Parts: sequence; C-alpha cells; structure tokens
Amino acid sequence: MNELSTDVITPSIKGNNVAATGYDENTVRSLSNADVVRRLVGKIKNNLHLYYPGPDLSSAKITGQAWGGEGSARTFRFKIHSSVSPKEQVVFVKLYPIYGHFNPSRYEYETLQLLHERMPFHQKNLQVSRPLDFYPELNAYAMESAGTKSFKQYLLKNNGMLRNHASLSELLSLVSGCAAWLKTFHEITRSEKTKTFTLKSYLDSLNQDYDYRSISSFRFKPETLSAIDVLIKELASLDNQCELPCAKWHWDFTPGHIYLDDGRITVIDILGGDDTPIFEDIGRFLAAMSTVNNLPFYPLFDRQRAETMLCDQFVESYATDAGYGKEQFMFFTNIYKLKYLIISFCGQHSRVSDKAHPLVGNAFANLRLVRLFEGPLLRTVNEISRRLKKLS
Repeated sequence: MNELSTDVITPSIKGNNVAATGYDENTVRSLSNADVVRRLVGKIKNNLHLYYPGPDLSSAKITGQAWGGEGSARTFRFKIHSSVSPKEQVVFVKLYPIYGHFNPSRYEYETLQLLHERMPFHQKNLQVSRPLDFYPELNAYAMESAGTKSFKQYLLKNNGMLRNHASLSELLSLVSGCAAWLKTFHEITRSEKTKTFTLKSYLDSLNQDYDYRSISSFRFKPETLSAIDVLIKELASLDNQCELPCAKWHWDFTPGHIYLDDGRITVIDILGGDDTPIFEDIGRFLAAMSTVNNLPFYPLFDRQRAETMLCDQFVESYATDAGYGKEQFMFFTNIYKLKYLIISFCGQHSRVSDKAHPLVGNAFANLRLVRLFEGPLLRTVNEISRRLKKLS
C-alpha cells in the first residue's frame, strides 16, 4: 500500500493509540510466515469460543497459510476443522504496518465493525465480512471469509460476446446490487464535511501515485494525449465552484473485491478513510469495469458492453434517489473515472516493470495496455468535455 495523503484521509478513528499496542514493526517484519501462522493459530484457538459460540470447538484443528503480501503487510488464511461442526470455517488475518499516525489495520477493523452492525438494516443481502478480533502486538485483525464466488469471475464468464441482451438480466441485477452496496456504504458513513473541487487538489491526488504526464511515454495516439492535456487545463475553470459530497473511502472498490456467495453481496478490503469524495470509489469501480483483464481464459469478453451498458447500469442504480444534481453527479463520476484509468494504467505498467524488467514492462504497456486503455480514456475525456460545456 502506498502511503496515503492526509489531504485525502484524516486519521480520526477513536482508539487508534499506537503506543498502547506493544507493536514493533521491526519485530513483526522479522517474523517468518511460519512464525506468524504459529502465533495466530494459538490466538485463534484460544478465542474460538468467542468467535463461534455454541458447539465446543476446543478440539478443532486449525491450519494456516500465507495468502499474500510481505514484511509487515501480509494476509493469512486459516481453516478450522471440527467433528462437532459440519461447516468448515475460514478466517483471514491481515497485518499492516503503521504509517506515522495512520493505522490501516485499525481503520479497516473498526469500519468492518460499523458496517457489519448497520448494513443489514438497510438491505439484508448487502454485507461485509464479520470482524472477529484485533491483535495489537501484530497490528492485525481477523475476519471471516467473504466466500469464494468472486464477482470478477462471474463478470468474465457472463459478459461474453455471444450473450444477447435478453440473457443479461442476472448480470445487470448484480451490477445494480454492487451499486446498492456502495451507495449504502456511503450513506452509513456520510460525512458532514464536503470537499471543494480544485484542479490542484485533483492533480495532487492523481500524481500522488503516478504523474499523469508519464502516459505520453507510451504509444497512445497523439489525439488521445492532446485531448487529455486540453481537458486538464480546462478543468481549472471549475476551481472552487463545486462541493463534493464525502463519506468513508473504500479505496479499492473493484469487481475483484466483491463476492456473491449465498445470495449476498459482500465486499472486502475496505480501508474506511474518512471525509473522502464519494466519486473516488465510483470512479475506481468504473475504471476497473472498463479495463478488466480478460486474458488468457476469456478472450470473448465483451469490453464495449462492460464500459457502456454495465457501467451505465451501475451509475444509474447508484444515482437513483441519491439526491444529487444529475449533471454534476455524472460529470464528477467521469472526472474520477479518468483519474483511475490513468492510475490503473500506470500501476499495471509499474508492477510488471518491478517484477520482471523495465523493458518487459514497457513492451507489456505498449503491446497490451495501450490497446486496453486507449478507447476508455478517449471516450471518458470526450464525455467530460461535453458535460463541462453544460456546467460552465
């Protein structure tokens, strides 16, 4: 995780007292995955009666494995087997480092507590993973598994070019459900504060991760690059003209973090930062839908439908009865979609460059990513330009 700007997140969660935890990042970082698993197995076993009241699980067998990450930012998966319980329980534990006064583990855990309690009162099928415990000395928290049926995999399987419109009712309904989840999340965590849009704040939040001008190093068409440059300059005309509604921030709301088990829509990896424009989450989701990676298993994935019909379904479902002016809402939805298209392009290029070699990363970007991103980038820029004329 990149260190986050306090312009976007103000760490204000109560009980975020780092000094009282006994946590030492160097000690945690030095622990091997096997060491962490052993410690966590003991902690989970000691508290099983609290996590799962009812049948005596004292004889349960617990097995764990590393699930991703490294150093102080790691995720572990644990299976709990018991002869007295027919259902195998699955628990995830996430460890994070502490960034100055900002503690992602506390943010995520306390946000889960809030949402797990309040979301079902809005709509029973909209949920989050059940938070189980917080382990201060590891700066880690435990939660139940959200399930195994990823919306991203469902999307890839069910949005093929051979599917006609009449066969898409379930997919469209699920897209609306994803919008309902995000809208409910924002309603529950709505902030009294707003953020005033300025070009500087927008560019600062974009360039915090990657300088948007770096995309000119790749083989995008000159007209695409020119259109982005012109639009960025034109956005200065909106400085201090628009207030953006704020709530907590998921931070990575994408199809890959949404699960569909047992008729529920459950979302994971919720950072929960405060006082953030709602368009951050909306734009991230739309950018992810527009550029989802379909290879190698789904070469017939219909990208045009994903970027048009499915994204439109999401936005319309979110906007219904949301109380925002439609033109301004649609305008900023696209503004932040553009932001996350650029961040996603640069991020994918950077990951391949870091894992393989910069030359491999450049080849991957020019041969694959440019083809994937150019259409959505240009269409989004044109849509923003069209709406900007209405707002000016």
